[in-house]
Amino acid sequence: MRDIMLILHFIGLAMGLGTAFAHAFLGFSASKLSNDEALKLKLNTQILGRMGSIGLLLLLVSGVYLILPYWSSLLLLPLLVIKLVLFVLLIVLLALINFLEIKAKKAINPETLYRKMELVGKLALLTPIAIVVLAVGVFH
Repeated sequence: MRDIMLILHFIGLAMGLGTAFAHAFLGFSASKLSNDEALKLKLNTQILGRMGSIGLLLLLVSGVYLILPYWSSLLLLPLLVIKLVLFVLLIVLLALINFLEIKAKKAINPETLYRKMELVGKLALLTPIAIVVLAVGVFH
């Protein structure tokens, strides 16, 4: 069962981190477009958010299973604690991005909200990279 959960964990990681990278590259591409074209591009990338959410769910479910053997010694593994805190931060950042995206769809002038999303998105890109680095440190 552990191997299956580990596979699901890596698939979730690929989906989640892939979404963050895709949003970063699409944001860079959108900056090269006119405002109208950039807005159309941003409005048509919602499926990436769904992919990221599915990846996050896979990470959460498999991660809970995979961490159970470490639970009793969790406080002795500070890198693991930091990794878990960063995962919670990632959930908050992605929820904020989803909130801003919903608000932007209803807004008359969504550019300001999309700029906020880009800023939060940069943090959301750095966070899973830090999580992966910490995971290597913890489980090496």
